[in-house]
Parts: sequence; structure tokens; C-alpha cells
Amino acid sequence: MKRTIFILLLLLALAAGVIYYLLNKRPSELSLTGTVTTDEVIVSSEIQGRLQQLTVKEDDTVTNGELLGVIQPQEQQADVAYFASSEQQYSAQSAQAKADLENALLNFKREEDLFHQDAESKQAYDSARTAYDAAKARLDAASRQAQAATAQKQKASVQLGYTKIRAPIGGIVDTRAALQGEVVNPGQAIVTLINPDDLWVRADVEESYIDSIQFGQKLQVQLPSGEIREGEVFFKGVEADYATQRDVSRTKRDIKTFAIKVSLPNSDRRLFTGMTATVLLPSTNNKKSWFARL
Repeated sequence: MKRTIFILLLLLALAAGVIYYLLNKRPSELSLTGTVTTDEVIVSSEIQGRLQQLTVKEDDTVTNGELLGVIQPQEQQADVAYFASSEQQYSAQSAQAKADLENALLNFKREEDLFHQDAESKQAYDSARTAYDAAKARLDAASRQAQAATAQKQKASVQLGYTKIRAPIGGIVDTRAALQGEVVNPGQAIVTLINPDDLWVRADVEESYIDSIQFGQKLQVQLPSGEIREGEVFFKGVEADYATQRDVSRTKRDIKTFAIKVSLPNSDRRLFTGMTATVLLPSTNNKKSWFARL
């Protein structure tokens, strides 16, 4: 009887050990489901206005500096013309003030010489000197006005340049957020661009395995078609997130995950953002026997 009980306890211990081992052993390879993604560049207007022209649509390929759209430029064109006219006007006034100053200087020098020769009165000398000082002040004021008009014209020219929306990078139009004819505001997205040569897979790794992943590590990534590509780990999250699925085995208090990013070559342009990809993460099995875990 005692022998039977001992055998039953031994079998229960063996069964418990096997179950514990199966629940806690690391597989030889982990499959992490991730998504192909990249950074998006939001192209927006720097001024308010009606989108008069939109030259691209979704999936179009654009080059750096290519014209994407045009804001109605009539107001900015009018400002440029107005301040250009003001600049000309004040420049002419400045030229006239300069000529008046030269004339006042000649008259002042003549009166000064006569005054020192006692051939002219003190009143005439003071009048010439005052006229010369006034001419200098008028020239200074006219020059400042001309400079202000030039600055305003340059500012208006910059605003006119903002009516042309250009691509800040070369890439593909991912989203067209505005339509031709709409009124757009500064900072409002018109289109978003992505660089198809700068794609990566983002996946979440359970905390039990994150320490085995290193920066620069080469990992294999399986695409939905079954094709395998090799990528390099260039990002590993430093803060953990809680997984949406709880640990049903109750062997951990909570499951936490860390994000990793694996760059992918895309010279053939067969990868697209939003695709599902599987990161194959090799894992080293724990060498301890299940007896040691009991």
C-alpha cells in the first residue's frame, strides 16, 4: 500500500514537472507579429488661403522640391506690388532729400566762410546751419522709410512664395488630406509623404525575451507572401507596455512588452506601409532541467 502511494506521488511529481517545463521552456524560435511602417511627413500650408490647385494624388511619386499645390496668390501678389511701389516712392524721396542735403551743405559752407570774414550776419549763418541740419534729418527719415518699404516688399515676396506648396522630401503620397478648392489653414495637413526606402517592422517583444535582442542584431522577417528578408534592429524601447492579452498560465504577475523596430530593404518597392510581417526571433532554450525548477 505504501509502495503504491509512493509510486502515485512520484507520478504526480513527474507530471507536475513536465507541465511546468512545457509551460516555461523557451521555444527555439519566436514569431512576433508586426507591422511595416515608417515616418510620415505632413505637408501643410504656412498661410491661410484657398487651395487653387492640387497637382498630386495618393500613390504618386514626388521628388524633393516638386510642386504639390498652389494657394490662391492674388492677395500676396497685390502686397508685393504695393510695397514695390512704396519702395520706389521712398527711394525717389530719399534721392531728392540727398540732393537737398548737398545743396544745403554748399549753402552752409558759403555762409560759414562769409560769417568768419564778417561779411555775413550771425542770423544768416544760423539759418544756413539750421537748414543743413534739417536736410540731414529729412534724408535720414526718407532712407529709413525706403528701407522699411524694402523690408515689407521682401516679406510680401516670402508670403507669395508660401502660396506654392512643395515637397520637402522625395517619396510617395500616402494620404491626400485636402481637396482642391478647400480653404486651408497654417499647419493643416494637405498631403502626407512617406519614404519607401526607409521602411521598418515594428513588433512587441515580451519582457522575457527583450534582453536577448541587441542593437544592430540581424533578424529574419517573413512577409505575407512567405518571402524572408533580413533586417537590422535599430530601436529597442526603454519603457514597457502592458500586453492586451493576460498571462493565462499565471506564471507571471503581468505580461509586459517592449517595442522593437527592424529596418527592411525595399529596393524592389514590394513593401508597403500597413503590411503584416512576422519577425523571427531566435531564442535560447533554458538548459536547466525541470528537476531544478521544482
